[in-house]
Amino acid sequence: MAKKTGKKGLETEEIVRSYFLQAGFFVLRGVKLRHAGDELTDIDLWLYERSATLARRRIIIDIKDNAQPKAAERLFFVKGLAEFTQVEAAGIVTSDPRRSLRDLARKHNIIWIDNADLQRLKASQRLSVSSRLSDEAFYGLIGRVDAVRSTKSIRDRFNSLKSSVSDRFGPSCANQAIDYMQEFASFAMKSHPNSFQSEAFTRLVYFCAAIAAASLDFACGEIALRPASERLASLTSAIRHGEDAKGTAEKLRWAEAAIREFAPNGAGLAEMIRSRFNEALLSVPAEGLAEVVARMGNSERLFEGARNLEYSSYSITLPTFDELTVDARSFLGAVLDFLGIERARFSSCWTHSGRSFALAKDFTGESEAGENERPIEEDGKLL
Repeated sequence: MAKKTGKKGLETEEIVRSYFLQAGFFVLRGVKLRHAGDELTDIDLWLYERSATLARRRIIIDIKDNAQPKAAERLFFVKGLAEFTQVEAAGIVTSDPRRSLRDLARKHNIIWIDNADLQRLKASQRLSVSSRLSDEAFYGLIGRVDAVRSTKSIRDRFNSLKSSVSDRFGPSCANQAIDYMQEFASFAMKSHPNSFQSEAFTRLVYFCAAIAAASLDFACGEIALRPASERLASLTSAIRHGEDAKGTAEKLRWAEAAIREFAPNGAGLAEMIRSRFNEALLSVPAEGLAEVVARMGNSERLFEGARNLEYSSYSITLPTFDELTVDARSFLGAVLDFLGIERARFSSCWTHSGRSFALAKDFTGESEAGENERPIEEDGKLL
């Protein structure tokens, strides 16, 4: 999918995202599809839907709002991309008015929103007036943090996390989100409370938690009918190992065999590595988080928690930890406990329910805290 550069296309993506959010979906915009480090294409909107205890659905949406949308070409492309990414459905939003293409899309099970539908969405006051930051405003805030740090690492992590839903949505994606969440929470707690840096990192923590909750809810769908003890064991293993516990064990066996074959005193060394590895895994306090996930995933609470956390991360008025919904706060608190981060300490990072720094017209990236701003440390260095 071609990268958007025009303001009209960006605004259309935001309006369509608002439509699907209000329809009850979990929505990400601008998901980059990557392979072996190469960026292949963009998915304009990536949707996740939970409609029942067992029913889960991922949908990719291609959006073209210009004078020559080439809707037929996009139809073929998005159909192939859906098969490549192994999602359950695909759709197109286009400014093309031809009725024949709607019939073609229906024949191939493609969701179709044509020009007439699109104009109605644009005319909706409910969709056009938003309480959310746009992706561009969110990226602007992250860019200001990166500028102060003289890196692009925060933006790269943000993009990497969004990209992970396209190829490994599930426990592996959740584990990456939790890893990034630990890092962003650490930076938030090293920032001056209520500064623009603290706002950015708090938003990123909420966003990581949203991805983790949605990913684990998706994993819950596959084990929903198992006994409670099996669900808990499966989730505990997934949090410890990632998506492929058997694959991790196989890699360990391969490494053991190589050590036994080629290293001096290989048998003893291999046995010690296996023992230490298993001890390290068992030391991960996954049971507590797994219990919360199993309990919330048994209903729509985990999915709603994911939606609320995503909404909070983009809300113009960033909510404090205590202002989050019960489901959002329950899951986020469980992950903080899992990471060994004190809830009270994290919640003290953002206690100001004011308008976002991202929308301040005169904001230049300098903290309002002035001389009291504490520099963020990374690898022992002051930034």
